[in-house]
Amino acid sequence: MAVSCTVMLMTACQSEPTSEQESSSQSQPKDYAYQLDPESVRVYDVAVPSRGIEIPGTLTLPAGTDTDRVPLVIFEHDLFGDRSTDGVFEDIALGLADQGIASIAIDFSGCGDSTEDFADNCPFFIDWDVIAARDFAIENSPIDDTRLGLLGYGFGARMAMDAGALKDSPYTAMSLISPMVGDYEDTLHLLFGTEYDRMISEAFSEARGTEFTAADGITRTISVNWFDDMTLSDPMSKVQNLKGHLQVISATQDEFVPGEVTQALLDGAADTRAEVTSLEVESDHSFGFPQADSAVRAQVIDAVVTFFAGAF
Repeated sequence: MAVSCTVMLMTACQSEPTSEQESSSQSQPKDYAYQLDPESVRVYDVAVPSRGIEIPGTLTLPAGTDTDRVPLVIFEHDLFGDRSTDGVFEDIALGLADQGIASIAIDFSGCGDSTEDFADNCPFFIDWDVIAARDFAIENSPIDDTRLGLLGYGFGARMAMDAGALKDSPYTAMSLISPMVGDYEDTLHLLFGTEYDRMISEAFSEARGTEFTAADGITRTISVNWFDDMTLSDPMSKVQNLKGHLQVISATQDEFVPGEVTQALLDGAADTRAEVTSLEVESDHSFGFPQADSAVRAQVIDAVVTFFAGAF
């Protein structure tokens, strides 16, 4: 399917949200800001209102008629990534659209096209912005709000499980790539290595923040709020609440997510109402995403698209 030209939304939605009693899958056709095209996939650059600012995002809609209501998947990128994720999230979005599934991806604070500094980044704001993106897509496009999914990669997979494993979670399908869901202190040691002690000391000093130079060569300021929020993030404590469909994709040489963390997630999920599928690939944490011709990259993209197509 051909992809239409990108459109930038510069104002907030003016339409009224659907009531709690009325599912969007049952609502009457309306004049959504973003419509389904009967012949082609549509891709829009959008500005999602959240926390009093606008969050840059990409909304991808499948082809369809004006009476269709389609599933939605919200994407959550890795800690130092962005909503493109080396083009992988874009390819997954198009693959999902070919299966009749919409998606929305956003840049977290200080990432990609975000106008904020990385010092504003914290798990609490990530959760807030993901909810805002979900609601924005539902209010502005023909989404079936009974068929919602989450896709998370790395740190984004931790955030996805934190939300997707809540008792009242609205999500019925979740794909976790390199799920960074271990104990928060172990996770921070893996993320920051020998810098960990220095960073903790600086973050909780009068400076209220610390600097870290990631593998991409960019030095970012990480605030004490980020570390505070991480102490409250405990995805595995919610594993018993999992339901619907769960996909776990892991790498054999993942430097940030040990095999025992992935196995603990799979073991815990096995005793829940979730229908679990897993895939292990020969790779490190990158999954070959930076290389457009990577066979592992293509394998992961296909696996995620196939998973959601079956889940919905």
